[in-house]
Amino acid sequence: MSKRREFTKAVYAQIVKRAMLESGEIACEGCGLILGKKVYHIDHTVPDALQVDKSRKLTADDGKLLGVECCHKPKTKTDQGTISKAKRNEERFLGMKRPKQTIKSAGFPKSEKSARRVEKPSLPARPLYRINEGQPQS
Repeated sequence: MSKRREFTKAVYAQIVKRAMLESGEIACEGCGLILGKKVYHIDHTVPDALQVDKSRKLTADDGKLLGVECCHKPKTKTDQGTISKAKRNEERFLGMKRPKQTIKSAGFPKSEKSARRVEKPSLPARPLYRINEGQPQS
């Protein structure tokens, strides 16, 4: 998969103008929150990693102005999960396998308390069947 495409300055300006209210304040296009001096980002409406045709130029319809705290962080989190799932599905379709490795670690040392602990003897196994002496057998 190729590198993520960025919006040009002209397209970026179009998206910001679209998000501007009549009063001149910028509003989040995801939830409508008036951002004021809060930080915002321009994000792809559909994650760029999921786009098949990357030769097409990006337009203002391909992006949204999102407030970082209100909408951008949650959207990015869900987008990352969706992109990862798409990559796994593509790998499975192509027959590729990810290498499975064990975690290489020395392990944890035994604590003093567990080193002092005395092993208890195990209980004897219970019988599977037991004959009741007071009842007649059939």
